[in-house]
Amino acid sequence: MTSAETKSSRRVDASVPKKSTSKSTVIDDINGSLRAIDEDASKHIKKKKNRRKKRKIVKIISIIFGLMVAGLIGFGLYKAWMAGAKMFQGNLLNIFQQQELKMDEHGRSNVLILGSTDDMAGRDGATLTDSMMVISVDQKKKDAYMFSIPRDLWTKYDRACFTGYEGKINAYYTCASDGDTEEDEAARMNATKELVGGIFGMDIQYVVHVNTVVIRDGVDAVGGVTVNVESDDERGVLDSTFDDMCRGAPGLCPNGHYMQFPNGPNKMNGNQAMAFSQARGMGVPSYGLSGSNFSREKNQQLVLMALKNQATSTGTLTDITKVVSLIDAMGNNLRTNIDAKEIQTIMKLAADTQESDIHRLSFIEEDNMLMTTGSSPDGQSIVRPVAGLYDYSQIRKYLKDNIFATPLSKEGAKIAVLNGGGPAGQAQLEADELTENGFDVVYVGNADEDITASYAIYKLGQEGSLPLTKAELEKILKVGTSGTLPYSIAAEVDYVVVIGPQPEENGIIN
Repeated sequence: MTSAETKSSRRVDASVPKKSTSKSTVIDDINGSLRAIDEDASKHIKKKKNRRKKRKIVKIISIIFGLMVAGLIGFGLYKAWMAGAKMFQGNLLNIFQQQELKMDEHGRSNVLILGSTDDMAGRDGATLTDSMMVISVDQKKKDAYMFSIPRDLWTKYDRACFTGYEGKINAYYTCASDGDTEEDEAARMNATKELVGGIFGMDIQYVVHVNTVVIRDGVDAVGGVTVNVESDDERGVLDSTFDDMCRGAPGLCPNGHYMQFPNGPNKMNGNQAMAFSQARGMGVPSYGLSGSNFSREKNQQLVLMALKNQATSTGTLTDITKVVSLIDAMGNNLRTNIDAKEIQTIMKLAADTQESDIHRLSFIEEDNMLMTTGSSPDGQSIVRPVAGLYDYSQIRKYLKDNIFATPLSKEGAKIAVLNGGGPAGQAQLEADELTENGFDVVYVGNADEDITASYAIYKLGQEGSLPLTKAELEKILKVGTSGTLPYSIAAEVDYVVVIGPQPEENGIIN
């Protein structure tokens, strides 16, 4: 082989590997790129699958959590629904209606609240209604009056009870029935409502029976209440009877006493409010509860008003779901003859009634002492009317002048009724009838001179004053007002009504 061929062969041989290497590199690059693309696609798909898996897990967890929440809410609503069904009359589905409350002849709805401790098994006197209160509301005027009934008020019963035919009013509740059925409870509530209505001269439409824990659970359900303590002691109130509550909660007893509050606003939880409403100064030391049961009754009213205010401020009384929760909190500790259709009406009325329009009446104020302590016929320590045992006339008049005030009663005219030739006892009969018509008859007696007419009306004092009284007397007696009374009487009055001879079937009593 010539040197030229050898060189040519070498060139060819040298070029082949170079071409082969270049091609391999390109292929490798292409394969590498493809592998990278596959790897990227694989990673993308894997990430996508992971995201889908995570979303699926989150969705499953959300569904499970939602079912748990729905279950808890449903269980809570079921419990509240069952509790409400026990508490109220009628079908609880009617809670979404708004039916007007029943009213008396004055357009007011009157509610008797009875509080006992029969939730405390084995407690002596657990069935006694130691807390008794009447609330009268006007749906149109949006006002309310409340007064407490002393548990030791001695009264005659309308049936034979375990204490006989008379006794303390707090012992009457079990007279109608001592059974455990709903019918027995309804009988007890209705009988007590009728007895109380008869004593105080009121037509009571509703009755609510609560146990001790209702105050505690109701207060806790609205997040606590602020009670404006009004004690007759500058230090506030203290009753060491409840000091056992300090155990395990020293922060609630900074001074060593559980039921200790200064005068003025005090934030209370359920247990504190319950203790405050039960305290009557039985522990040593104690102060600010000198009225004993009377102080306790006053404090119960304060707690009730604080609960109403807190429920209003938190929107509880305007939210049916919150009301259902409040019902559940009360559980089996409340019974009433209120119908489910009336619940929303009561909620709205409570929310719309301002605290300034809620009036607390008392029978033991210094300038209006209508009740006092004393002894029963068998020697027990009791509360009785100042007017005398079983004499509720002054108390009824006080309630009528306040709760059932009319333009006529607000004039405050005092009336004397004299018998001036009428049948024996006619003056008292006419006086009773005038009282029923809203007049304030303060004196009944005999006239110094007889008259020939059936009636005569005389105005004492300034002529033209008390025009409503004048017009109403003339309308009822069908006679005009005469001139000056020709004699004096031993009473300070504004009008004198003289009763003369009565034709058959004549007179305002017929």
